[in-house]
Amino acid sequence: MGRFALLFFLGLLVSSRAGTYGPTRRQETIAEVLSGRGFSTLLQLVERAGLAETAAEGGPFTILAPTEEAFAALDPTLRNFLLSDVEALTTTLLYHVVLGSVVGSDLEDDLELWSAAGSVLKVNVDASLILPYLALLPSVLTFHVPFPEVSINGVRVQRTDLLASNGVVHVLEKVLLPPKLSIVEALAGDGRFSTLVAAISLADLFETLDSDGPFTVFAPTDDALASLPQGTVDSFLQDIPAIRQGLLRLVLPSRSYSRALLGKTFRALSGDELSVYRDNYGRLRVRSDVNTATITHTDATLLNGVVHAVDAVI
Repeated sequence: MGRFALLFFLGLLVSSRAGTYGPTRRQETIAEVLSGRGFSTLLQLVERAGLAETAAEGGPFTILAPTEEAFAALDPTLRNFLLSDVEALTTTLLYHVVLGSVVGSDLEDDLELWSAAGSVLKVNVDASLILPYLALLPSVLTFHVPFPEVSINGVRVQRTDLLASNGVVHVLEKVLLPPKLSIVEALAGDGRFSTLVAAISLADLFETLDSDGPFTVFAPTDDALASLPQGTVDSFLQDIPAIRQGLLRLVLPSRSYSRALLGKTFRALSGDELSVYRDNYGRLRVRSDVNTATITHTDATLLNGVVHAVDAVI
């Protein structure tokens, strides 16, 4: 391959990559950007909530736009509720809006943004993903371009930087649901965690886990606790210091979503180290010096943190 041809080929690859992931500059409004790229459900909901004029003329805004597939995946009961309750719909839509223009290069790991709904949005960036997209070239010319994976509240950002005259749009693979409850309120209202809630009460940790935090809780379900040897839970619930230490081992002093946890080690409020990894079966696991559990449900966003359900006590 001649030198000119090789340089031309490199230029094509780089320019095509930039077209896929780089800023797409438009002088369209946010509403026009969304319309031109097929976000019909989002636009219909914006119209229903009476926010269409704002999307067309207000700003600047940063819009976190769920795809058509994201809306289709919503639970039908929730979808019908949003369609019937304009106030709830408006709050949900505003949860996808940040005042000001936050472009892709501004999205740094652990950045916290405040949505127009008044709730925090946690940004995580995984820069460990490397794209060897010139691997077909001779090895001496091969180079790697880092392509960080961005997530917001644990939801992957499919594309960044659809630029508009009044802001910017980033594309999400799921719909974000604004939190209404604190961690203890959510656990108390969920029948899967009645034993855990009883333990929190006995250890006098309700006030702690109801404070501003933020916290991340690895919450063992009632089924997880029921699988322990007979008498273990009853004995445990009679030892208040042990209850408190065991519960604090389940709590991180941070708002940590599953994508940010993977492959890392953290220190719990108990002082114990917890590590999160994916096993050979693809399961997300959390390990302490005491035990290892599978994370069965991830990323429940709450006012003062995040809850991950686990199938064992760690």
